[in-house]
Amino acid sequence: MVNILLFVLIFSCKNESAYKLESTDVENEVVEINKPAEFSEIDNYETLSAQKLSEYFDLLKLKSQHPDFEEDIVAQLKNYTSEQLIGFKINDDFEIQNIRLNGEQIKIADTLRKLQIEFDINSKFVNIKDSVFAYITSNTILVDGKELKSNKVRFSRE
Repeated sequence: MVNILLFVLIFSCKNESAYKLESTDVENEVVEINKPAEFSEIDNYETLSAQKLSEYFDLLKLKSQHPDFEEDIVAQLKNYTSEQLIGFKINDDFEIQNIRLNGEQIKIADTLRKLQIEFDINSKFVNIKDSVFAYITSNTILVDGKELKSNKVRFSRE
């Protein structure tokens, strides 16, 4: 009887250690699968700037199409810039294309970068090449005990 009890106890300990090893392997695999793709900071800032510039022009187009919402849209536009970036009236049919980085990014401070962004504005009546400066402010914030990087983009003629 003691031998049987001893056998069961040893056998159950072996299974438990095998189970622990197996679950550890699975946890390691999950961590590796869920790792985010790594991008260089320059690519990330360029992509973020292009996205925010597109959003800015989408708001300009929306303002042109729906003048009754102008007050709300102008308030949203102020999140992108404190000045008028385009010196002419935007029509409904314009498109912004070929958004690209011009030159190198400039590190102004640990949390502030400056990039010059070039783009084309195309419509039936006009094709214009233009550029603006994107100022990207990066901060680390703590959310639920985890550090996250927060970026804010503002545009300026200079």
